Amino acid sequence: MSIPQDLQVLTTIRDFIRWGSSEFLRHELTFGHGFVSAFDEARYLVLHALALPYDWPDEYLDTVLTLPEREQVIDILQLRARSRQPAAYITRESWFCGLKFYVDERVLVPRSPIAELISSGFEPWVDSSRVDRILDL
Repeated sequence: MSIPQDLQVLTTIRDFIRWGSSEFLRHELTFGHGFVSAFDEARYLVLHALALPYDWPDEYLDTVLTLPEREQVIDILQLRARSRQPAAYITRESWFCGLKFYVDERVLVPRSPIAELISSGFEPWVDSSRVDRILDL
């Protein structure tokens, strides 16, 4: 793939996160499979394409990407924008309550409106030392 002329000015991780955010908004994507905004999801996909962790320090976002890296980042961002597939299906992973899960089109992306309660062990309402079994429907 050659990089389209209008995208050749994009060189840094920060550039691609900003461009990806704009692309997602232009395509009127919806979020909710782990990310609440175009910016957060673009950051995740850019860093994922580069095999970097989501919490990569901001001071490294101005790192200039190689040509193959730029092509890879453009590919993943355009795939998300054009296919409208959730990012989790594209990356084959989803994070929930600090745990990484493998996902594909056969599964629902793990999420819950009570994720914060789950992460905190339902404290102060539940004494975890007295719980033997839990059913999640």
